Amino acid sequence: MIVVTPAAPVHVEEAVRVLADAFRLDPVMSTFVSGTPDEREERLSHLLRVFVRGGLRHGVVDLARAEQDRKLLGVAVWSAPGHRGEGTFQHLRNARSYLRAFGLRGLRRAAGLERALRLARPSEAHWYLQAIGVHGAGRGLGVGSALLDARLSTVDTPAYLEASTERSAALYARFGFTPTGRIEGFRSSAKPIAMWRAAAREPVRQG
Repeated sequence: MIVVTPAAPVHVEEAVRVLADAFRLDPVMSTFVSGTPDEREERLSHLLRVFVRGGLRHGVVDLARAEQDRKLLGVAVWSAPGHRGEGTFQHLRNARSYLRAFGLRGLRRAAGLERALRLARPSEAHWYLQAIGVHGAGRGLGVGSALLDARLSTVDTPAYLEASTERSAALYARFGFTPTGRIEGFRSSAKPIAMWRAAAREPVRQG
């Protein structure tokens, strides 16, 4: 059985390790962060640490663990409605992490891709799934579904995300997300799929 609980600051590094493992072969993340899969995993850890810390400040980070041994198998990072990104001060504070993730030559490219993602987001207030990843040891166990169900069952506002593959888009569709188009600015083989989920019509489940 998979148990989902909210993260605390003490869980940051544990969450980063799981997400870095999950995204080492992701086509969209490989557009942001170059290198071999092993190099990409190391570089991604710097970027994902910014994501996780930002999620703890401006939304929620959910952790999925195996009930038997409490091993962390999956992580989801959500931004709450009304939050659309870090301001100038936060960008400066995270400058070292961005430099380690992208390299000096890759900063401009990454900034352009991030801008394309930001401009594609709907103007209506929504929960934003910034990152969701499952460790290799947890694939095929329903970890991603458990993470999505745990958060979406408690919110009554719209939600938005970008799927990096057709396979992940199919999973999100089962939770009510509808594709709204491909996001331009990425190479043709790695264009994210924008997906929107309307506000829940049924009462939010409690507990």
